[in-house]
Amino acid sequence: MASLTIENLHKSYGPVEVLKGIDLEIEDGGFLVLVGPSGCGKSTLLNTIAGLEEITSGDIRIGANSVTGLHPSKRDIAMVFQSYALYPNMTVAQNISFGMEIRGIDKAEREEAIQRVADTLQIGELLKRKPSQLSGGQRQRVAMGRALVRDPQVFLFDEPLSNLDAKLRVDMRTEIKRLHQRMGTTIVYVTHDQIEALTLATKIAVLRDGHLQQFGTPDEIYNDPTNMFVADFMGSPSMNLVDATVVEEGGLGVSLADGEHAPVVLPVPDSDAMRAQTGRRIKFGIRPEALTDPDGADRSAGNIVEAECFVEVVEPAGSDTFAITHLGGQEAIARLRADARIAPGTRTKLAFNMTKAVFFDPETEVRIR
Repeated sequence: MASLTIENLHKSYGPVEVLKGIDLEIEDGGFLVLVGPSGCGKSTLLNTIAGLEEITSGDIRIGANSVTGLHPSKRDIAMVFQSYALYPNMTVAQNISFGMEIRGIDKAEREEAIQRVADTLQIGELLKRKPSQLSGGQRQRVAMGRALVRDPQVFLFDEPLSNLDAKLRVDMRTEIKRLHQRMGTTIVYVTHDQIEALTLATKIAVLRDGHLQQFGTPDEIYNDPTNMFVADFMGSPSMNLVDATVVEEGGLGVSLADGEHAPVVLPVPDSDAMRAQTGRRIKFGIRPEALTDPDGADRSAGNIVEAECFVEVVEPAGSDTFAITHLGGQEAIARLRADARIAPGTRTKLAFNMTKAVFFDPETEVRIR
């Protein structure tokens, strides 16, 4: 395995710049997830790492060696595609070993590698079957096996679970996580599913329109977003982002008015950055799980503020209950305990975990720190 470093990477197609100065580094054995909406450049970035796309400028290093300009076959990488790309006329064993056969590896070594990978992925009973006889999850395992058998320095996954149904996606996500923990492989993984990103990654790179928005651990990306795009994109349900006014009422606070009821005023930590916003409109961000019923609040947080809010809709969801309230004239989602006693159309106390609250400049969309 090896580390992967990307420095000031640009990629253009004629006058259209698709990747705009990407800088990333993932450690040996790390799991880097590239995430973002369709068209953000994540698959293009993966293809430049693989050598399937030439870069316009910048550098890509695997370990200490630059691979910029190298043919894909010289980069010591293996790729798992969204479409699986299995040969339909070959058995599972033949699909796994085909690349080794092309490279002239002798039969005994090939069979040993096939068995090792089959044991790792628990597909030993499938080795004699053709792809048409396999389920989607089994085909994905075979595609992974074909990559694993090469023992490369870096594995590349291009939305490998997008063709699977919801339950199978969860199961395969667990399998990939288990595989990474067991083998310590360096992986770069592309997805548009932010839950996959948060679940699998040791580091996440959030892309938008070819720009790197934020790079960090899942905890940093989720709890410490640098801008409104990252805050809104990561998480399900997404972060509540509502209009607020910074006020000075015996202490610094934010006022959330909905136009129909008395404003909710929440105290905020006193800082030079926030005090400079006094009297100005900002965006107040809080995740649904940080807005809950008082009995369900995290009392170890140290800064829980209770306030009366009008609850418009209540949505039981098994392990949780979601309540739609109004803050700053906008809908906000509160995540309550499953057995929380709350009725729609009433005003009720909700608990705000202000240690989890974040604030943004509505014009630049950048975090106020």
